[in-house]
Amino acid sequence: MDLMMKLVALGDSIVKGVLFSQEENGRWHYALSDHNMVDYVADQLHCEAINLGKMGCTIENGERILSRSTERLDGANYVLMCYGGNDSDYNWKAIADFPEAEHHPKTPLSIFEKTYVRVINKVKEMGYTPLVLTLPPINAQQYFEHFTQHFDEGQKKNVLKWLKGNIDTIWAGHELYNDVVKRVATATNTRLIDVNSALLRQKDYLCEDGIHPNNKGQFLIAKSILSAI
Repeated sequence: MDLMMKLVALGDSIVKGVLFSQEENGRWHYALSDHNMVDYVADQLHCEAINLGKMGCTIENGERILSRSTERLDGANYVLMCYGGNDSDYNWKAIADFPEAEHHPKTPLSIFEKTYVRVINKVKEMGYTPLVLTLPPINAQQYFEHFTQHFDEGQKKNVLKWLKGNIDTIWAGHELYNDVVKRVATATNTRLIDVNSALLRQKDYLCEDGIHPNNKGQFLIAKSILSAI
């Protein structure tokens, strides 16, 4: 393997390696993994790796990060990207307070698709090889319990009402964005790394919040990336 190989990673908290962890006093908090998926890949390939992942990042945020990070991408062999988890999410507090109002994902599906295509094409125009990750699967029940933990009973009922009584609607919405990621990769002739399917073949790969891969999940994602490079 070329010792001068360079990998740059763009994306959200999954790329950054954010974990939902429990402290000794029993309190839960978000913290960075000591060794995230990008670290694993860099170790195995003996390459330089720059992790530009950011918690809460949407595809539109990612486009801005790409535009201002041209120097950090200089010389990259691969640019790894993972977007969609935040784009597909909702303002659950607003839904809990006003369930009868109209609510939309943080990034509408059509804008997500167009922007992702634009970002991939920009990476190619810069002379780098993009690698696109599918979305890691989520546990809708765990995520529901996580984001409603500070809601009162009325607010929880409002969210359930908005979901038409089916918590798996959260999972279905997430999968719509995963399908778009696949479509975008096909449309742009970009290598797709299907971490979604890889993780679904395993157990116990998510943190307690139901959306962030734990250390095992980070390792499994890294294995999928290594198999694709």
